Amino acid sequence: MSITVSMWSGKSGEIKRFLKSFYQKEVKAEEDISQWIYVYNKPLEAIDIISALMDNKDKYKISMFIQIDRGDLYLINEYNHNDIVKSLIQLVHSKYIV
Repeated sequence: MSITVSMWSGKSGEIKRFLKSFYQKEVKAEEDISQWIYVYNKPLEAIDIISALMDNKDKYKISMFIQIDRGDLYLINEYNHNDIVKSLIQLVHSKYIV
């Protein structure tokens, strides 16, 4: 199972600024990128970046979506991000419960 995290922004430099803050180092990306996509093969690793953007939503004009395997895209926002994080944890743990 994989989780694809996608970020979009119409504000030039916004995604790069967020990624630089998240990774706490310089990020190799063009200044004006408007989209960033990363596939997490270990789904729980996506929780950190989801939480970081939602915790700093007032600082960045970025929209975030997730996709489980090749399923539908789900918008993550300040109202549903806790439920999405809980669902990811439950999804991964239920996979190992027989």
